Amino acid sequence: MINFIICDDNEFFLMEIYSVVSNFCLNKGINFEIHVFKSYNNEFFDIMNKELNNKVYILDIETPSGNGIDIAKKIRNKDLNSFLIFISSYTAKYVNQAVSSDTAFIGYISKKKNYHEELLKKLKKIFKFGFQKNIIRFKDQGIIYTFDMRNIIYIEADSKKRRSIIHTQNGNTEVRLTLKKLKQILDYRFEYSHRSCIINHEHVFYIDTVVKIIKFKNGITTSLLSDSFIKKIRLQQTQIHFM
Repeated sequence: MINFIICDDNEFFLMEIYSVVSNFCLNKGINFEIHVFKSYNNEFFDIMNKELNNKVYILDIETPSGNGIDIAKKIRNKDLNSFLIFISSYTAKYVNQAVSSDTAFIGYISKKKNYHEELLKKLKKIFKFGFQKNIIRFKDQGIIYTFDMRNIIYIEADSKKRRSIIHTQNGNTEVRLTLKKLKQILDYRFEYSHRSCIINHEHVFYIDTVVKIIKFKNGITTSLLSDSFIKKIRLQQTQIHFM
C-alpha cells in the first residue's frame, strides 16, 4: 500500500494533483490510498504521525496554515524514509529555502509550468528507485523458494490442506506458509481482496464490484472479494474527501 498525503490550499490544484496521482496508480496497478488536505491542520498532523507504510508527501509551500518546507522539516525529525515533493506557484521565491532545508526532497514543481508532466516524472522516479523490489525468498519445510513478485498473480488459502497456493504466470506452487506470513514479505503491489486471498494489483484487468469478481490479465478469475474490499474499491475510484 502506498499512502499519498497531499496538501494544497487551492482546491483546483488539489483536485488536479489528486487526479494525476490516482490515474498514475490505476494505470500502473498500484495499491494506493490518497489523503488530501486543504491546510496543515490537526488531521494532517494525525496522518503525519500515524504509522503508515510507504508515504509520499506532496506539499504546497505557501499556505495560510503554514510553510510546506517547515512542515517537511517536522516530517524528517521523525521519518527519514518518506518521499517529499514540493509544489508552489512561487518557485524562485522558495527554491533556495527548499535546497538548504536538508529535507532530502525528491523534487520541486512549479504550478505555473507543466506541473502535470513534472509530477508524473517525479512519481515515476519514486517507483523506479524507491519502492520497486522484485525478488522475494523464504524457507518452507527446509526448501528455499524464490519468486519474482512481478510474476505472482494472486495467492489463495487452501483451508483443507492448510496451505497457500501461489498462482504465477508459470504455474502454481503450494507452500505451508500462511497468507499472513506471505503478506509480510510482499510489497505495495499486494493486497487482501478477501481473508483467503491476496491479489497483485499489477495483474488485475478489472474488478466487477457488482458481480463480485476479479479478472486478471491472463484471463483467470477469482470471486474472493470481501464486502470491505468492494467498499474500498468503490470509494477509491469514485470519491474525493477533503480534510
